[in-house]
Amino acid sequence: LEEMQFFIDIFEHYSWQGVALIATLLTLFLVQLYYYGFAYRNVYRYRLMRSRKQFCQNPAISVIVVARGEDETFLTTELPLLLSQQYNKYEVVVVYVGGDMNYFSELKLLQEENMHMRLTRMGGNERIYITTKQALNVGIKSAQNNCLLFTTPGATPRDDMWVETMSRGFERGSVVLAPAVPYFEEDSTKTYLMRMTELHRSLNAMAMAVAGDMYWAPRSNFGFTRDLYNSTRGFDHLNLDLGENDLYLQTIAKPERTAVVMSSHSITTERRSDEWREWIDLMRYYDYTRHYYPTRIGTFARWESGSRVLFLFVALATMAILPLEVALAATALVILRYLLVVYVARRVARKLGERNVAWRYWIYDLLGPAVEWLIATHRSQKCASAWRS
Repeated sequence: LEEMQFFIDIFEHYSWQGVALIATLLTLFLVQLYYYGFAYRNVYRYRLMRSRKQFCQNPAISVIVVARGEDETFLTTELPLLLSQQYNKYEVVVVYVGGDMNYFSELKLLQEENMHMRLTRMGGNERIYITTKQALNVGIKSAQNNCLLFTTPGATPRDDMWVETMSRGFERGSVVLAPAVPYFEEDSTKTYLMRMTELHRSLNAMAMAVAGDMYWAPRSNFGFTRDLYNSTRGFDHLNLDLGENDLYLQTIAKPERTAVVMSSHSITTERRSDEWREWIDLMRYYDYTRHYYPTRIGTFARWESGSRVLFLFVALATMAILPLEVALAATALVILRYLLVVYVARRVARKLGERNVAWRYWIYDLLGPAVEWLIATHRSQKCASAWRS
C-alpha cells in the first residue's frame, strides 16, 4: 500500500502527462545509451588479431580497379601509389572502360614499367553501356590470384602498407572490408557536416559488421575470394549499375567468413567535391540501392537518428514544463549523453580514420538528422539502370 501511495503521489504531483514525459525521456536516453555505450563501442574495441587464422599466411592478392574514362589524377598519382605497395605477393589489375587510345597508351607504358600490373580495355559507345559489374567480371577473370581486393579511381591508400594490412583480413576471412574516409580540400562547417555524415554511415555499417551482420563496404576498400565469388555465380542485381559492394556482399557475407580490418594502414581516402549540391547528389546516388536492404538494416540507422532528435525535443519540453528538480535531472541527462557521445565518437573516429572531430561534434549532433533527411528527400536523378536507351 505504501508503494502504491508513492506512485499515486507522483502522479498527483506531476500529472499523468508529466509522468509520461519523464518515462519517454528515460526510454530515449536508454536507446541512445545502447548505441553509444554498446553498439558503437564495439567498433573501437574490435581487434582483428583476436580472430583465428583460417587460411594461408601472406596470401597472394589481386587489386582490381575499374578506370572509367580519362582521369589524369588516377594515371599520375593514384595508380603509381597502388603499384608501389610494400608487399611482394600482389598484382594490380586495371580495367579501362573508354575509347581514348592516347590514355590507354599511357596506361600501357605504366604496365611495361611494372611487371605486376595487368591491363585490359573495354570500349563502349552511347548505345552500349558497360556496367561496373561487367568491368569487374573482366578484371576478376584477368586476375591471377584467389584473393581479390577492390578499389576505385578517386581513392588512394593512406600509405604503402595497405595491401599487406588487408592481407591479414584474407588470412581470417573470405570477405574483407576496411574503412574509407572522404577528403575535401576545404575545411569548413559545411565540409565538416559532410565528413561526419559519411563517418556516421560508416560507423553504422562497421557496428553491424563487427557484430556479424555486414551489409555495406566502401567501394574503394573491400574484397572477397575468387572461390567464394565462383560459388555464388557472380554478382546479383544485374539490372543495376550499383550494388557490387552492398547488395552482393549481403548475399555472401556470413559471420564466420567476414573480416573487418581497422588499422591506420588499412584506410583509403576518397576524393570528394566541396560543392554541397554535388556531394548531396553523390550520396543520393549511393542511396539508390538502400530500398533493397532488409528492414533491420534501415531500422538500425533510423532508430539512432530518430531517438537523438526525439530525446533533445523531449528534454527541452521537460525543462520547460515540469518542476525545477525534474528540469535539472533532464539537463543532467542531456549533458551525460553528450559527454558519452563525444567520447565514443572520438574513439570511433580515430579507428575509422578521422581525427579532430570531437570539439565540433555538437554541430553534427544537432544538424546531422537534417542532413540525412535532405539526402533522403529525393532519390538520385542519375540512372542506375544497367540498360539505357
